[in-house]
This record gives sequence, C-alpha cells and structure tokens, in this order.
Amino acid sequence: MISTPRELEVELDVSAKTIRACLRAPCPEHAHGARWELDDEQATVVRARFSD
Repeated sequence: MISTPRELEVELDVSAKTIRACLRAPCPEHAHGARWELDDEQATVVRARFSD
C-alpha cells in the first residue's frame, strides 16, 4: 500500500512538512518538489518515529 505524507499527517497529527523533512535525510536522491509516495516499510518507519 502506498502512503503519502498528507495521509500520515492526518493519522499521526504531525505536519506533512515535518514528515517530509524526516524522510529527506535517508532519501537524499529524492528530487525536490517531487511527490512522496511511501511504501509500507517507509510508512512504518515514519509511524515509529512519530508515534507516542
């Protein structure tokens, strides 16, 4: 399943901007301005980072 920072923003109550910033360090090859589409593994990492 593909997730986006906007979907995770609603789920985690963390801004999409903050989520994208978190993703930039491990994914420096991601083009600036390109759409983020996270696979299950990436979404799990984001959820672990921002869950209570």
